[in-house]
Amino acid sequence: MLDLDKDDDDNNNVLLESIDLNEMEEILLETLSIEDWITIQNIQSSFASTIQDDNANHLNVDLSNPVSAILSWLQTADQIALRFIRFFRQIDEFEGLDADDRFILIKYNLFPLFPLYKCFNYSPTNNYFSDQEDEDTKRFHQCFTLFNELSDIHDLHINLTISLVELTKQDLTLLSLLLTILVFSQGLSMNEDEPILKDSLAVNRAQSHYTTVLWNYLVNKRGELQACIFFRQLLTIIFRMQLTSKIFRDFTHVQRIIQDNVDQITPLMQAVLHIS
Repeated sequence: MLDLDKDDDDNNNVLLESIDLNEMEEILLETLSIEDWITIQNIQSSFASTIQDDNANHLNVDLSNPVSAILSWLQTADQIALRFIRFFRQIDEFEGLDADDRFILIKYNLFPLFPLYKCFNYSPTNNYFSDQEDEDTKRFHQCFTLFNELSDIHDLHINLTISLVELTKQDLTLLSLLLTILVFSQGLSMNEDEPILKDSLAVNRAQSHYTTVLWNYLVNKRGELQACIFFRQLLTIIFRMQLTSKIFRDFTHVQRIIQDNVDQITPLMQAVLHIS
C-alpha cells in the first residue's frame, strides 16, 4: 500500500535540503514556520517558471485597422492567460477542486489579475510605460488611440500597474501569493451572473491559508504595523483591478467588431471576457 504521508515527508526533506540553512534559521526565529517557508519556496518556483516573460514588452500588434488591432491584442492576452493557468494548475488546492469550480474561478477571476503579470514583468527602462519609447511601444500606444474609450482604459491600466509596482516592489513572494489568493476570491469579477461554486468551503479554506502565509511573510519582513498598512493599500488596489477589468469587459461587449469576429477570438478569451 502506498504511504502518502511518507511521500510527503520525503518531498519536504528534499526541499529543505535545497534551502540555505542560515537563511531558514533566521526566519524560523521570527514569524515564519517551516510549513510557511516550504509553501513560499514552492509557489515562488512555480510563479517564476510560468509568469516570467522575456518578451512581455515586445508586443506584435497589427495596426492595419481597428479590428486587427483589437484581435491581435486579444491573442497576446490569450498567451498571458495560459501562463496564469499553468501556474494555478501547480497549486495543490486549486488542482484538488471540482472541475466545474476550477472553470468558474478561471472564467470569472482571471482577467482582473492581468495587472499582476504586467507588474512582475515591468522594467523602467524597457516597457510600454517608459518615456523612452521604442517602435514596438509606439505601435502599442497607437492601438489604444483607435478608440477614445480604449485610450481611457489604457490610462487606468497604466496607473494601476504602476501602483502595484510601488506597493509590492516587484517582490516575487508578494506577487505569487497575491495571485494565488485572488484566484480563490469569489465575486472578484463583479459579475452578477457568476454561478455559485459547488465547494465554496474548499475555496475559502485555500484562500485563508495563503492569506495567512502572506500575513506572516509581511510581518516577518516589515513588521506588524507595515503589514497592516500594506493590506489596507492592497484592498484599494484590488478594487481598482476589479473596476478596470469590468470597464474593459463592458467595452468589448458593446463593440460590434468583436461580436462580428468572435470566431477569431480563442475560446479561452471568450470565456475570460464573458463574451460567450
